[in-house]
Amino acid sequence: MVSFTEAIRTCFQKYATFSGAATRAEYWWFALFIAVVDFLLFFTRVPALSWLWFVMVIVPALAVTARRHHDAGRSAWWILTGFIWPWSLVLVCYPSKMVNNKYVEGRSGDQYALNESNLSANATSCPSCGKMRLPGQNYCMGCGAKLGA
Repeated sequence: MVSFTEAIRTCFQKYATFSGAATRAEYWWFALFIAVVDFLLFFTRVPALSWLWFVMVIVPALAVTARRHHDAGRSAWWILTGFIWPWSLVLVCYPSKMVNNKYVEGRSGDQYALNESNLSANATSCPSCGKMRLPGQNYCMGCGAKLGA
């Protein structure tokens, strides 16, 4: 789990890094940090200070949002859905896509190849991602892998 300070430090260290992935915790801790500072600056009533803060955090905010979309298996162009407010919140809440994620290095899916020996009709979890399998479930809800019949 990412801590509050670790998330803020990471987002500012990856100031303009639009590749890679950002976990939900990293994204939401940084969003909380921005919201708290915005709230405090609102009460100072100094427009120049608010403008300086906006200029300082716009690039890291866009970068962490792009990395969050990559972590969920989507293109960073989905940031444009920010104009459709409720939909943009739903998109950044999606879980990480651990298999067949072309946007994150090491999650291409080759190392998760399933074979008949690790598929079993009575397995309690997905052999690919480890997500719990429900009775009668033929496909993993986490990674989409076909499970044993």
